[in-house]
Amino acid sequence: MTATTNLEIKKDMAIIVKKFGGTSVGNIDLIRNIAHRLTSEYHKGEGLVLVVSAMAKTTDELFSLAYGISKHPSRRELDMLLTAGERISMSLLSLALMEEGIPSISFTGSQSGIITDEKHGNARILKVNAFRIQEELEKGKVVIVAGFQGVSTSKEITTLGRGGSDTSAVALACYLKANKCEIYTDVDGVFTADPKLVEKPKLLRQISPELMLTLCYNGSKVLHPRAVEYALKYGVEVEVKSSFTFAPGSLITNKMTENNEENNMEERKVTAIAHKNALLRYTFPLNVKVLKTLSDWYYEIYKSFVNEGLLELFVESKYETEVDYFLQERNTKPISKKGDLAFVNLIGLGLGHDPAFLATVMENCQNFNILRSFNNEQSIELLLPDQNCAAAVKTLHKIYIEEQV
Repeated sequence: MTATTNLEIKKDMAIIVKKFGGTSVGNIDLIRNIAHRLTSEYHKGEGLVLVVSAMAKTTDELFSLAYGISKHPSRRELDMLLTAGERISMSLLSLALMEEGIPSISFTGSQSGIITDEKHGNARILKVNAFRIQEELEKGKVVIVAGFQGVSTSKEITTLGRGGSDTSAVALACYLKANKCEIYTDVDGVFTADPKLVEKPKLLRQISPELMLTLCYNGSKVLHPRAVEYALKYGVEVEVKSSFTFAPGSLITNKMTENNEENNMEERKVTAIAHKNALLRYTFPLNVKVLKTLSDWYYEIYKSFVNEGLLELFVESKYETEVDYFLQERNTKPISKKGDLAFVNLIGLGLGHDPAFLATVMENCQNFNILRSFNNEQSIELLLPDQNCAAAVKTLHKIYIEEQV
């Protein structure tokens, strides 16, 4: 990343970037609570940069308004609309800090210098020129930044896709050479499986960026995978923790302690289980026309496979209407489209290269109608009917995590 300023933050000032998700800033009381909790950190002399998401459900409500007007709203205009949600959050948090006697200022993504490409709805950050943030930190202010958004090289407002506030936070931490990036959410950290699904989830106190990235790309909702990519590339330590307690959570770091969950990996230990349900599978012939369509694609793809001249794309069913319209506009017809699919993914170093371990997994999944299995050095990925997803996660978590000593 490059900067366009010669300003430098004072060397003795610790910079902490903190990101607060939608449920963390879901109402006025929660916002006031965050501001109150931050007073002690501010008075320690730390430079605080706060990245906020839209208040809970706000983005969904804005989507509904847009689709109430148009069946296929312009992606540019959607970006203009959706970025309003984060602007509300940042302003309210700034006001709350001022009520605590803390000087603060809020910036949109574009004012923060987050420069993106021109892909509306799922833009990628090209560089960060956060000189205004540096200037305000030098003045002793807390800086609040609207996450999820930036400005393109052609001066258009863009959004980074769902979960993009995580990406905003880690990107700013990289630019500012922050001591740490903290992601505050409505759970205590990163668990061995969805705590809303399994009976005895275990909190992972430490996890490597590589395994965390595998978890994110396989369905974990705690962090956006692009945020973990930044953390891995630029060596930023990220901690996921509760916005309700501010207690220590899960540290994503390569500086592992002796008691971390990834030791003894020769035992083919399952670190965590991720899943993604409500999936659609589009199957296409692998030809020039389809490849051109793919090059224009701007919806998130969960997984893709090429097999014997066929291209398979797995996407979340919530994108079905827009994907179908996108394909229709380009006169690209899939060979088939199948819904009600899910993936259950066992994550852990070395799992995918152990046939004996794969045998035990298949034996324990006999009742779940496994359609296909894929593997790599850090995971075993199971494709199965959506209706069997929850039961498979619960069963595998109990066997490979809960019952392990």
